[in-house]
Amino acid sequence: MSRTPIKNLSELNKNGRIIGRANYIFTPEISSSIGSIHGSIFNQNESIVMGRDYHNDSRMLKRAYTSGLMSTGINLLNLSDCTFPLLQFTIRRFGASGGVYISGEHLYSEDVGIRFLDAGGIEVSRNEIQRIIDSFNTYPKPVRRVDPNEIGQITAIPQTADIYVKSLQQFVDKKKIKKADLKIVVDCSYGPTGKLTPLLINDIGVEVIALNTHYRERSSSPVPSINTIRNTANIVKASNSHLGVLFDVDGSRILVLDENGTEICYEDLLMLFVSYDKRIQNSKSNTIITTPSIPPVVKKFIEDAGFPIKQVENYPGEISRQIREERACFAAADTLKFSFPEFAPFSDGNFILLKILEIMTNQDDLLSSLTKGFPKGTKITRTVPISPDLLDNIHNRLREVAEETGYQYHDIINELKVVDNNCYALIKVALHRNAIILSAESEHKEDAQKMIDKLEKIISRL
Repeated sequence: MSRTPIKNLSELNKNGRIIGRANYIFTPEISSSIGSIHGSIFNQNESIVMGRDYHNDSRMLKRAYTSGLMSTGINLLNLSDCTFPLLQFTIRRFGASGGVYISGEHLYSEDVGIRFLDAGGIEVSRNEIQRIIDSFNTYPKPVRRVDPNEIGQITAIPQTADIYVKSLQQFVDKKKIKKADLKIVVDCSYGPTGKLTPLLINDIGVEVIALNTHYRERSSSPVPSINTIRNTANIVKASNSHLGVLFDVDGSRILVLDENGTEICYEDLLMLFVSYDKRIQNSKSNTIITTPSIPPVVKKFIEDAGFPIKQVENYPGEISRQIREERACFAAADTLKFSFPEFAPFSDGNFILLKILEIMTNQDDLLSSLTKGFPKGTKITRTVPISPDLLDNIHNRLREVAEETGYQYHDIINELKVVDNNCYALIKVALHRNAIILSAESEHKEDAQKMIDKLEKIISRL
């Protein structure tokens, strides 16, 4: 593959994040330069928290970024490899001025991205990111350099992970959960959750079968892949477990399987929390934040439960900012991210898992029963067979399909939601057969039909 130096940082701007393939277009020189520009935004001697995923490309770019920040007189609190929610937690705990997280993402599995965070642990707005991009594209770049004796310092803070785990446990009744005698399967997706989640779940008295807790080199296949999802579903059934979850690579969200190994969809999880979470139920005068593509039947369900709704676009950090502005009691994005403001104004896969365990314990029931009665919208559904040879990299191929259509799309781990005006469709990989399941919903049935036809035609060419 040829290396193509970029002339404009906007080439790496993907939905409000800087993302590119390390050493090809996203080089250490670029990373260091961005770090210098970012550091110059802050006052000298302010502190920034930095973290990354397990992989060597992220490690390389983080070290380059570190040198750029230090050159501006910024001090670094270094988490090394960590989950994204742990980094967000640490910013708030130490009163840092902001943070930086460098890692791959589910649908950009061969690439590395930078996420910028403010003092509240929230991703900065697209305008702030554009400010960094514009500064990078300017010559000479607006960078502050300090004297050698004023270069920033690096401080390791490994104890923060233990504090984070203990903090999470305070939000649930450990004794009650332990008495429920639950067993769950957790796939940590070869990421830093492997160092946190098994300990967290074991400490609250839940038996855990932990999968893929170790490091694995980055591959072209997104993690979790359809094969790891199928494997987790099979282990849930074979071990008679009560629940299965698969973490995204950064730890901010989870794919949930019930005791039968069946996926629980985003809409059912949203209605589960609204129906059974005690803190949400006790906050009916407070707003619930959702994204605009929420199905009408779910929107009505929330309103009938007595909650006002505010819908906002799912740009980096936007939902978190709206949680604060509205003093919302809960927020849900159709990327499988759920925010519980009593803990933090952002999504944390570990906290979502604890909430599900708490609900199952309090209701003394299984997920399949708890979600069975929720209303379903009227959708047009179609199944498209695919070759088994496509499965290893199917999620990346589906992303390409979504990009080819020109529709806006959201990554829901084993699904893509594509949106066009008031119509949306889900592209889902079947768990138990080699097929793609398409479903579409719209106020006008013919619009949903057109979207399904267009997607089927493109997928059939795969």
